[in-house]
Amino acid sequence: MLISKFKMFGNAFLCATPLLCISPAVWADWVGNSEVGIRHDSNVNNAQLANDIASDSVLNAGISATGFFPFEAGESLSLSGELKGETFNSHTGLNNVSLGAALGLRKKWALGPYAPWTAMSLSSARLDYTDNIRNGWRHQAAIRGGQRVFERWDLRAEYMVERRTANSFLSDIPGLSGDAFSQSSQAMTLNAEYAWSDSLFLTFGTLLRHGDVVASTRRGRKIFSASKAIADDPVFGQDFYAYRMTGTTYGLNVDMNIAVTPHSLLRASMLRQLTHAAGDNNYAKNVSMLSWNYNF
Repeated sequence: MLISKFKMFGNAFLCATPLLCISPAVWADWVGNSEVGIRHDSNVNNAQLANDIASDSVLNAGISATGFFPFEAGESLSLSGELKGETFNSHTGLNNVSLGAALGLRKKWALGPYAPWTAMSLSSARLDYTDNIRNGWRHQAAIRGGQRVFERWDLRAEYMVERRTANSFLSDIPGLSGDAFSQSSQAMTLNAEYAWSDSLFLTFGTLLRHGDVVASTRRGRKIFSASKAIADDPVFGQDFYAYRMTGTTYGLNVDMNIAVTPHSLLRASMLRQLTHAAGDNNYAKNVSMLSWNYNF
């Protein structure tokens, strides 16, 4: 019931966003942002066996607009909309475009640079893939907070709940769902940011995520027995199937951010993830990314 209400709220919020943009005050306070980047995923299909693992490089681009509205007592409201797209070098069925919106509320609890802050947000996005079985909605609710603890160090933490819907086809296996790409999960992150200089920032982060995961591999008794849903996945080959299971993911990341100009940022990041899925269907991946971000 909770997930159903969350989904309905997300869809309604996304549909109502254009009406909010009619206000002249909203338009006066919008800030634009554009981003283009490239990343490499060493295990894009989340496979366990070496002969099933597929790697790929991805070109991504996006544009967004955000309005910030300050209130009294250190509170502020934000409203944003974004359009993003991804193009995969080898597995073109994963090419996708997303259109989304987000609403956020932030509060700073005191004056000065060392004052703690908290925030919450709700967001929804429509995802459309070349492989249409993956098409659906992504809804997220998050609570986050942070504080500067030393002159050069900032700490941030976040807890997020995510619901992902997708198209569902009839399963070839009686009694087992074909809805392989619908997922529910919750995640916690903790990040420490170090200001090396006025133009160079380093971020060290950790991730803990629990919920549904999807691995696309060839047939196997072990992964079949642990799956809640199975569907054909021709994106990775004729003999590949997408298996939805319950899993826990642990992640570490390091980011380097360089302020090239007052309006542009160059970012390089490295991510390592280990996932322990049901039935001992474990897998790992490395993701490296280089992106350029411009505010206007």
